[in-house]
Amino acid sequence: MISKDTGETVRLRSYHTSRAGRRQIMIWEAACATSAATTFFDPVRISTGESFVDGAIGANNPVGQVWTEALDLWPSLQRNIKCLVSIGTGVPSQTPFVKDDIASIGKMLIRIATETEATAESFRRDKQDLDAEGRYYRFNVSRGLENVALENAEARPTILAATRHYIETQTVYKEFQACAKVLRHEADC
Repeated sequence: MISKDTGETVRLRSYHTSRAGRRQIMIWEAACATSAATTFFDPVRISTGESFVDGAIGANNPVGQVWTEALDLWPSLQRNIKCLVSIGTGVPSQTPFVKDDIASIGKMLIRIATETEATAESFRRDKQDLDAEGRYYRFNVSRGLENVALENAEARPTILAATRHYIETQTVYKEFQACAKVLRHEADC
C-alpha cells in the first residue's frame, strides 16, 4: 500500500525486522488500508495516525516487495526457497498510444503506473534460476478479463468462465500440476 503522506510503498508487518519496527495496528486497519482504492475510497487513517491508499499505483504486483521483505528476513532466501507462487488478476489488453491529447496521455500513465505483467516478467527474468528450476510459478488469466472493471461486481460469471477456461488449457494444467507437486513435497518434509 502507499503512504498518503510520503507517496512511498509501505509494508505493514506483525513482526519486527532490523530494517523497520513494528506498527501496532489492528488486522482490520491493515485490510482497509490495503484495499483503499483511490477511485472508490478515501484514504484510510489507522490508529498510528498514518493515512494509506491501496498499492495499485506503483505496487499493483507486489512480488518484488514480497521478495525484498523475505530477503531481509532470510538472507539465504535465493538458494533455500522451494516454491514461490504469484497470482495475477488478469492480463490487460494491449492498447496502442494513438492520440497526443491530455486525456489519452493520462490514461496511458495510469496503465503504466498500475501495470502488473511487466513487473512479473521483470521478476521472472531477474530470478531466472527459480523459474528454470521449477521454484517460481505465475498464474494469471490470459484472456477474457480485459474489459472487467474493478467495480463491476456483476461480472462474476465472466470472471469464473475466463478463469475456468484458463485453468483447463494444457499449458496451465501442466504448470498447476508441477506447482502442486512441489508444494506437496514441501508439505511432506
